[in-house]
Amino acid sequence: MEKLNIKQLRAAVSEYAKPSTNKAVILFMVDISIYILAIAGILYFESMSLKILCSILAGLKTSSLFVIAHDAAHDSYTDNKILNKVIARTCFLPALHNYSLWCLAHNRLHHQVTNIQGKNSWSPLSKKEYDNLSFWRRVAERFYRTPVGICFNYLVERWWKDKIFPYKRIVENNKSVFWFDFILVTLYAVTFLGFLVFMGNKFVSMEPLEVLMLGFVLPFIIWNFIVGFTVYQQHTHETIPWFKSGIEKRTSGLGEEDVTMHVQYPAWYNYASHNIMEHTAHHVDPRIPLYNLPKAQKVIAGLLGNDLVTIKFSFAQFLETMALCKLYDYDNHYWLDFSGNITSQIHLSDEELKFADAA
Repeated sequence: MEKLNIKQLRAAVSEYAKPSTNKAVILFMVDISIYILAIAGILYFESMSLKILCSILAGLKTSSLFVIAHDAAHDSYTDNKILNKVIARTCFLPALHNYSLWCLAHNRLHHQVTNIQGKNSWSPLSKKEYDNLSFWRRVAERFYRTPVGICFNYLVERWWKDKIFPYKRIVENNKSVFWFDFILVTLYAVTFLGFLVFMGNKFVSMEPLEVLMLGFVLPFIIWNFIVGFTVYQQHTHETIPWFKSGIEKRTSGLGEEDVTMHVQYPAWYNYASHNIMEHTAHHVDPRIPLYNLPKAQKVIAGLLGNDLVTIKFSFAQFLETMALCKLYDYDNHYWLDFSGNITSQIHLSDEELKFADAA
């Protein structure tokens, strides 16, 4: 049976690419309310244990609000373009993300050049690229590809460098919308941090450092860990190929469904994370809203069968992947360790290898 192409897969799930504004707004209101209550709990409760629990909840809600913002930035969350922009900008604020820069980096780049060398989050370096790094940059690269380092990889390499300030290397024409969103995020951060310090000092006798750690720093670290952990799994696995260029990827005949992992999680995790790991369906058609992803993913899984890379999540499997996937040989499609030893070979078909070599 001939493998379905991306157009055929998209047609098969087209009925799910229809947003429900009522459902979307309710979900948004619930999440934003829980986030506000979590911040209020940090200020209200006297017990340090309860304060820490509220801080963790604020980090989790920052993550789920970000997923809503992600959908709204794709203009797939509600059926109203203006409402999508308002919701996206609002939900990006706790994560301190510049809406316009996100649209540029994610919508226009990531979805166009998935698993291309140097273009995406977690793009593996080649051995030559790694060897050419400075000593401290090699140390950082080794740290990033550890269970603890995944938090700081996103924090430094993606958020700080690409998702908040409109550097000239990112925004060539200095468009005002990028500066508008930077100012919006900056005003939010200053207002929010000032509010925490004022409320902590005026009403609940919390030291500024304590209230900032619980109300902002810990939630922000938790959020960065979750996003690093999530993005890593969505496109990194010892069986998933990466390519030197978009031309090589296109000529290989592989589609978005071939370079996107479907990591199966328990139903409660998918519910809490707004189905963010039903990721193949999202790459097949980004217009599918998060609340329709499970049904679309099920259809795609049924159509692709064994051609869909699917694994059940386990920490043992996750750690094994992290151990195997350090560097990548883009010429021969091997995963390597930092010493250049082969850890896993990508099994491309003869036809796919022929196309890739021709590119």
